[in-house]
Amino acid sequence: MTYNKLFPAELTQKIQDAGIIAVLEVERVEDAVPVAHALTMGGITVIELALRTEAAVPSIREIKQNVPEMIVGAGTIIFPEQVESVIVAGADFGVSPGCNSAVIKECIDKHFPFGPGIATPTELEMALSFGARLIKFFPAEPMGGVSFLKSMNAPYNYLHVSYIPLGGVSEQNLHEYAQMPQVAAIGGSWIAKRDAITKKDWSGITARAEAAIKLWKQCKGTV
Repeated sequence: MTYNKLFPAELTQKIQDAGIIAVLEVERVEDAVPVAHALTMGGITVIELALRTEAAVPSIREIKQNVPEMIVGAGTIIFPEQVESVIVAGADFGVSPGCNSAVIKECIDKHFPFGPGIATPTELEMALSFGARLIKFFPAEPMGGVSFLKSMNAPYNYLHVSYIPLGGVSEQNLHEYAQMPQVAAIGGSWIAKRDAITKKDWSGITARAEAAIKLWKQCKGTV
């Protein structure tokens, strides 16, 4: 069984090809397009824009309209009613820190690509029961990092599950995740931190994006 009911194969491949997903919190809509441009200049092609501010949904809309090459994921989807709003804004996919059956069902009903979040085998089995095969592993480092993920995945490896670890992943441990075949991509919040966006540190964000992409490719042997 290798199907993924919640994520199209083509989109999954694009995320895997990207390797790095920049995780953002945008406080002001006017910062959305500049930060997206800064990331694309550094080679980042996928972002997860967290729904933690009032500017989040409008920011998704602005980025999709003005930086169409960016694949935009809506993060922190924890209520079913949020699904429709991010679809209307133009989000390409959604992810969640947890495994909420009501959110998953809403995404399935609306044919919206979605990666539920898991931290335990029980949560993983819930995600699998809905047909998920691309799954967010959160919080990655506090749960035990790569060692824990390898152990948890072992009984399910024959199902060809792919993971996006997020939470404590950094330049210092990125190589550990890159070397695990089941890791499709990692979520990185250090690339464009909230204060860097607020300070409009676009050159710094571009530099960190470039460094992250270079490191990922080196670890994957694709440089």
